[in-house]
Amino acid sequence: MFEQTSKWSRRVWLTAIVAIVLTVGTAGCSQPKEGGGSGDKPVITVSNYDRGNIPAAEGTVEENRWTKWINEHSPVEARFVPVLRSESTQKLNVMFASGSAPDIVNDYDTGFRDSLYQQKQLLPLDDYLQYAPEYEKLLKKYPKLREVGTKPDGKLYEIGKINEPHLQSVAFIRVDWLKKLNLEVPKTTEELITVLKAFVEQDPDGNGKKDTYGTNISYTSGGMVDSMFGAGGWAISADDKIIRSWDNTLEATKFKKRLFDEKLIDPDYLADTNGSKAKKDYLNGKVGVFLPPQISNWFESTVTDIRTIRKVAPDAEIAPMMQPASPMGLFTHHVTNPIQMTTVVNAAAKDPKAVMEYINFMLQPDTALTLRKGLEGEHWKKGADGAPIVIDLDKNMKEVDWAMDYTMVYSLPQNEFLTSLSAFNVEDPDQKAGLEMMKQADQFLLNPDAKYPALSHYEHMPVLPSDLVVINTNVSKEVSDIIVKGIIGGSKYTAEQAIADAKAAWEKGGGKQIEEYMNTWYQENKDTAFLGDDVLEMVRSQLER
Repeated sequence: MFEQTSKWSRRVWLTAIVAIVLTVGTAGCSQPKEGGGSGDKPVITVSNYDRGNIPAAEGTVEENRWTKWINEHSPVEARFVPVLRSESTQKLNVMFASGSAPDIVNDYDTGFRDSLYQQKQLLPLDDYLQYAPEYEKLLKKYPKLREVGTKPDGKLYEIGKINEPHLQSVAFIRVDWLKKLNLEVPKTTEELITVLKAFVEQDPDGNGKKDTYGTNISYTSGGMVDSMFGAGGWAISADDKIIRSWDNTLEATKFKKRLFDEKLIDPDYLADTNGSKAKKDYLNGKVGVFLPPQISNWFESTVTDIRTIRKVAPDAEIAPMMQPASPMGLFTHHVTNPIQMTTVVNAAAKDPKAVMEYINFMLQPDTALTLRKGLEGEHWKKGADGAPIVIDLDKNMKEVDWAMDYTMVYSLPQNEFLTSLSAFNVEDPDQKAGLEMMKQADQFLLNPDAKYPALSHYEHMPVLPSDLVVINTNVSKEVSDIIVKGIIGGSKYTAEQAIADAKAAWEKGGGKQIEEYMNTWYQENKDTAFLGDDVLEMVRSQLER
């Protein structure tokens, strides 16, 4: 629960900073155009993440082989404005305040984009959609995309993309250990405890030592335990109100406490602040049920990682594991945001038509294919089914793979050659098995009895006003600390006492004000908000096509 809440807290805290700077800044305006572009092309400015991953020989975010390709083929000349990924909202915030913000702002932060709307820094796009027919087609195909991008004044401000329908993470279990110990894949959380005990106590790797862990909950992996119990922070009550999911959090805390007390996890898990220790243990064949913090690359998780494990455990057999049912019900894990808003347009943009023409160009399948895979004949060749096959992986890593942020607005499912499936070469047995693992995990989402574990995906949660941001940040930190104490506090500090203390801290710290805001938002927006049921409906409809 509180791993998820923590992400929300950080996001809304940044929103407060944004609001403060914008209120003291001057009205934003686009960077002045210095003449025309190449030939008769109009010139626009576009923000792009700088992740520090472009090889020096390839140039910079502003100028490299792909920015040149874009401007050679686009009807508009784009001048790219680099923003460090780790400091994007801060830099863009200052640029808006100083009047130097780019025409097109690409940023994943929901709170930041909302703050720009609140400050009237964004251009409504309804009158300019005619210049982006590719996006009009997407809006028609996915009506929810328009709904999510529309602000309270009824106008469309945000441009977004449709993501692939995958779990954000999934548990990986050592099936070979199950077979050796004559155990079944656990279907309930109680069965999971039994399996984890056996993984710790019965020497599943056969080295004669008690040196294996049942599972891991360091960093944000504890959020996967929360999702087993539907402890997503907020819930809808029987009388249709937003409430804190304290009962669910209690059950999740009790479970984590058992993991700690019964030595089924690394006792120093709190020191593993980025999850690297748990990942290392897993790759060294020492974890029975691995809970990855997040899966950003399915090929890596289902092929590369397993090849690494088999270097130390040649007979390792690993499979994705469906969330076990808990006393609170059966839940899916969190999913990749199916409708993700990425882009807004500066209200001071001098040529909105050119802006939308550029976006239309970036949404064309051939554009995305080139910027994701490179040039045909140089970086890839067509396979028997027409799919691009990379000619030289190292060459693509140096020349292509870092360019994906230029296409952050593109909906990958629109091009079958750009989805995660295209990364797997089924002629390779390891890759074929990895693809089957990904597909198996996808099927977990289709279980009609499984509910979404939170009110919504965190990117679709309401953005708190600045006066509640500080309250939420402080009280959420206090609540989280109390719950951790409940996990590691032994018999002298029970999970029940921890939750009672956490509730008291929540109320004393101003949590009721946040609850009131959440309920007001819910009553005003429940018919159009993108909630958990909508998330699963969207994902399931994609998987069933």
